[in-house]
Amino acid sequence: MTSSHTATGVLEFLCNRRFHRRFALLPNPDTGRSKPYNVSYADYGDSTSNAVVLFCGGLMGTRLSYSHLDQLAKAHNVRIIHPDRPGIGGSDPVELDKRIETWLEMVPQLLIHLNVSHVSLASHSWGTIYILNTLLAYPHLLHPQHPYVCYFAPWVHPAHSKVAHLQAAQMLPAPMIGKFASLAKFINRNVTPLAGMSGSLMHSIKGSLPLSNVLPDSVSFTPNNTCNRASSVSSNGDGYALDLNNPSVIDELRKQIITFVFAESMDGVSGDTQLCLKKPRSIPWCSPNIPWSDIDAAVPLFSRIINEDDRLSSHSAVWTVNVFHAEVDNMVGEKGKQWFDDCWTMAKTSTTTAPSLSSQPPQQRSRKSYEFKSQTVQNADHDYLMDSAFGASETWLQRVRDAVPVSTKENILHCPP
Repeated sequence: MTSSHTATGVLEFLCNRRFHRRFALLPNPDTGRSKPYNVSYADYGDSTSNAVVLFCGGLMGTRLSYSHLDQLAKAHNVRIIHPDRPGIGGSDPVELDKRIETWLEMVPQLLIHLNVSHVSLASHSWGTIYILNTLLAYPHLLHPQHPYVCYFAPWVHPAHSKVAHLQAAQMLPAPMIGKFASLAKFINRNVTPLAGMSGSLMHSIKGSLPLSNVLPDSVSFTPNNTCNRASSVSSNGDGYALDLNNPSVIDELRKQIITFVFAESMDGVSGDTQLCLKKPRSIPWCSPNIPWSDIDAAVPLFSRIINEDDRLSSHSAVWTVNVFHAEVDNMVGEKGKQWFDDCWTMAKTSTTTAPSLSSQPPQQRSRKSYEFKSQTVQNADHDYLMDSAFGASETWLQRVRDAVPVSTKENILHCPP
């Protein structure tokens, strides 16, 4: 395939309407929002699947940044819904202290709009905080039979990770941190055309994109074929097949995604940068309705919610929480990875004296718990962890598929006699 054909094919793939959906929330006087709120989102993978993931990407991981997972999601008959956070892509901007609240208001309405009853939850890096809030606010949206949550390279505040360059960044004034998006745009316009995309500031964009020539030739970007697996190419639905095994295609995909990212709004990235560093500290990581201070406080709260929330009476007694850590992670570090895991393992053995959330007497409620599994992905780093070549994304998608019984309709569609 010539370079011009490759560029055209990648452009057609990225321009497909599946990656450019829009949804509008009506004005909400209860939250003080007098205007509609518009959100952009991607809806890709297997559109007919009942195994649906609500996904939230990293700091600069927009709805397009993980589009290379389209082929893998189809192969496992999984549907991925990835909304852009406020002020990113085509999503309207909001005030810094309304970012989490707006996300939480949007999620159930978007799923109703898409006629999706239940989802699995997943995140990469900074998206962890948004997905954790979603889990606490709407645990009933997870599938009743096998509630499943997965975190990739979960974000940990520098106070716990002790990562030196992030501790230094945390010392900067909040207004300066709030200019991060402008700095990223400047570097993309004026520096990277000369220096390439090797600067650490841009890793958060590159990290959600597929690798190409940095991996051994023997590594494939496609899964093994099975009865209900997709082919080794990803079709955009309009007749063009994108070969994700071709390094030139991957390079072109990365290049064009970056072009799309900077062509759309990035102002919300600055707000998220302030939030992830807790600058200012007066803006919490949670919504006003379900307060918590940090992950080590949120996990015990989750454990209590799944036992006391009346909306979960029909849910499984065992929830599944997975985390995939990168072998080398310069954003979280070894201390951060261990701290995140400890939050989940220690919460299983602790108790709380907080008031009950349930209207049922304790003796009438069945005890629920969660299984936590942490895995380190060899040779992966924080940015490229979700690349299919490392295997973690395929393992995750298979677990998503296994968590939801395949419908009769899906069996007919994917496994003809």
